[in-house]
Amino acid sequence: MSDPDPLIGTMLGPCRIEMLVGRGGMGRVYMARHLALDRRVAVKIVDEGDSGLLDAGTQRAQVLDEARTAAKFEDPRIVAIYDVGEERGIPYIVMQWVAGESLEARVKRCGPLPPAEALAIVKEMAGALAAAHAAGLVHRDVKPGNILIDARGAVKLADFGIACSTGTGAAQGEVVVGSFHFMAPEQASGGVSHPSSDLYALGSTWYYALTAHLPYPGSSLDAFIRHRDESPPEVRLLRPEVTEKAASLLRRLMAKKIEDRPADAKTLLLELSSAGMLLDTDASGSPFKILPSVPRQDQIPRAVPLSVPLFVAPVEPPSFPLFPPQPNARTLGSRYSFLGLLAAFGLLAFGWQWRKASFEDWAAGAVVFAVLPAILTVGLRWTVQRKVLAVLSVVAAAFCWGRFALGGAAKIPSLEAGILAGLGGCALFGSVYLGQWGQERSEAVWARVLAPIAGIGLLLSALTWSAPENQPWSAAVASRGADWWLAFSASGGVWRWLGTLGVGVAMGAADRLKIPDASEPKDRKLNWNR
Repeated sequence: MSDPDPLIGTMLGPCRIEMLVGRGGMGRVYMARHLALDRRVAVKIVDEGDSGLLDAGTQRAQVLDEARTAAKFEDPRIVAIYDVGEERGIPYIVMQWVAGESLEARVKRCGPLPPAEALAIVKEMAGALAAAHAAGLVHRDVKPGNILIDARGAVKLADFGIACSTGTGAAQGEVVVGSFHFMAPEQASGGVSHPSSDLYALGSTWYYALTAHLPYPGSSLDAFIRHRDESPPEVRLLRPEVTEKAASLLRRLMAKKIEDRPADAKTLLLELSSAGMLLDTDASGSPFKILPSVPRQDQIPRAVPLSVPLFVAPVEPPSFPLFPPQPNARTLGSRYSFLGLLAAFGLLAFGWQWRKASFEDWAAGAVVFAVLPAILTVGLRWTVQRKVLAVLSVVAAAFCWGRFALGGAAKIPSLEAGILAGLGGCALFGSVYLGQWGQERSEAVWARVLAPIAGIGLLLSALTWSAPENQPWSAAVASRGADWWLAFSASGGVWRWLGTLGVGVAMGAADRLKIPDASEPKDRKLNWNR
């Protein structure tokens, strides 16, 4: 059993020490009661010689410098300093008590934060850093453990213990202090302090908030080398719902060269407030682009734990946080059961018409299945289900076309019919490939153009497949088309296909309504930014 802390229950300056709440590499933080003000406060002290890196005088001066530095700010996003002093050889700082938790503790408790919550926290910290940089100071220790979130959801930046003036560097022989897992490479190398170093650390913190992973896991030495040599990590590998604009800004924040990062904290704040941070936009500004689904919690790797945060108040999570978690929807059924009932009703309502199906229905089927790949490009592409449906549509269109064109007496087709069949087949293949395997928006547009061309080409080819050789092509199309239409209408084909298409449209509309299903994510959003 460890020895009791000798400071607990004693007076240190105007405060009565009540409880140890955190310990870091350079000091301890206690919960205390300021007797003159009759309020709860946090008291930070430095254990002299605790790190083995700095002598007692340097440590004492560093603590007092932190107090004077942070006391210069009158900003709600920075932890306030109430008093500073020294008693019994112990330098201390009396600070605002933040009843809540650190960002590090919140990520450990909740896992990866929603992009909106992480963005709001980063915006607050960008504002706090803008105030510090305007005063000519670089924080040099921005990390999740130094970002505090109180019970009302307010976000504050703490611990200016190793802050320094802009443009100063590490003195010869001075040990570089701070967290190497979030530190900019130029700071870790002992270079000149620059406000951009804080922006780099903020970018690393943003990555941690979104993924619950360190940007570069490993020991402090490994982290230093990887921050210096490796490319910035791609956040969308773990969180695909993060927009490309937000991911691009995060990569710029973690750029190795200072000139490649945002100019300053004010510029960063403007970019964080711009459109596209939460909802994707594309070059055309179309509002119909859909964000990818959020990965389920069981698909996200477990986070790498960090050290115990220095400023964490041991209180219960707030009842009404600023960023409440999204509720999980629960339903008695599922989307597939609903679609199944809808299909069954459609077959009962219109199925009797198919008893009168004529041979010309195969031509109509070829057109419908050839157009289907264009419909599959609307919404979220590249899913396995849509790729399978697109391939099946090619097979079904070819089968329907073959039944209609080759069902009569076999004969060598006319040159025009062969050309139309070839063009229709190429257009159908191109529509499927560009629509489901293409990566650009323009490829989806081409898929929607090629699919109707494929349907028309297959239909015209079928109509002229067995046309007399001495009959002009246009006359053959008109003659066969009129005969086909008469037979099709006489058998109730119009009602037959209107009913079938109606069921298909109803099923597609029902799928677009996103009926809640407990097994699927709920946050796909349309792009309304432009």
